Amino acid sequence: MSNAYAGRIPDWDDSGLLPPFLDNPASPSDRSPYRASLSETMIRFGSASVGRRGLLSGLLNFRAALHGVGLTRGFQWIDGSFVENVESSRGRAPADIDVVTFFYIPDGHTEESFASAFPDFFNPRAMKWDFGIDAYLAGINLNDLETIASRAAYWHDIWSHTREGLRKGYVEVDLDPGEDEAVRAALNRMNGEDGGLA
Repeated sequence: MSNAYAGRIPDWDDSGLLPPFLDNPASPSDRSPYRASLSETMIRFGSASVGRRGLLSGLLNFRAALHGVGLTRGFQWIDGSFVENVESSRGRAPADIDVVTFFYIPDGHTEESFASAFPDFFNPRAMKWDFGIDAYLAGINLNDLETIASRAAYWHDIWSHTREGLRKGYVEVDLDPGEDEAVRAALNRMNGEDGGLA
């Protein structure tokens, strides 16, 4: 795991959102997406309740499915009510995790052949059914820079504001599977301690 992902996720603001930036919006480390390790993300957002841990388990299962077909290089942007303090701001548990995965196509595939071989990964409804998350994929290494920039700008534009127009931040985690087993073990221990789902 790169040290670039050993960051600090900021506290929620008064609206229960991650701030879009901290002290210096021109500094990459001070603005969204906040680069964080998978374990930091678990501790910050996924450990407080059985419901949150269930969402995190779905994310881990989704990551395992991606890793299982060779998608291990890239990063994921994590958003949705999972990274908001909706328990306080809306009086409810988070409903889902929104994830867009920017990935490097495995050797021997084009984006088209990969999408043809694994169509469910490109079907948000199937991903919602299988893993309980809103998941989207964006290839990196077979696209030109203009396409990559356009896709990143699209997702950032959608995720940097609430439906009510409030600016907000979100989190980035590495797609590398190095932390997943330890995070899953910690999650299972937490669930076992309070009788949650194992």
